[in-house]
Amino acid sequence: MKTLLLVLFYSVQAVTLIVAGCATLWWSEPLMVWLIWLIGEERALGADNVIHTEGGGKLLTNPVAMMKWTIPFWILGCVQISAGFTLLRDCQRRIARAGPSSATAEEEAPLMVDEAK
Repeated sequence: MKTLLLVLFYSVQAVTLIVAGCATLWWSEPLMVWLIWLIGEERALGADNVIHTEGGGKLLTNPVAMMKWTIPFWILGCVQISAGFTLLRDCQRRIARAGPSSATAEEEAPLMVDEAK
């Protein structure tokens, strides 16, 4: 029973990591824009690469620098997915090592008769 609960716990964590990694990869561009906004466009991309428009908007004109700000999110997503699959593999190994459950093993074991009585 303990092994089953541990396997279930590992499986839930693994699936959560895989989903979080996929979400991080999927939304890496909005995350990059948020990170650049948080640091400041001029500081992140260089003052020459930010054009201020009349309406108060900004044009970001350095795609290479923007790609560099996206790479950490790609790495994070890949690490999350890798960790999820590592947990699943470890979970599979635990299941293989556990063999039949202890309750099933007790039912199949022959009864010991105390001959001293």
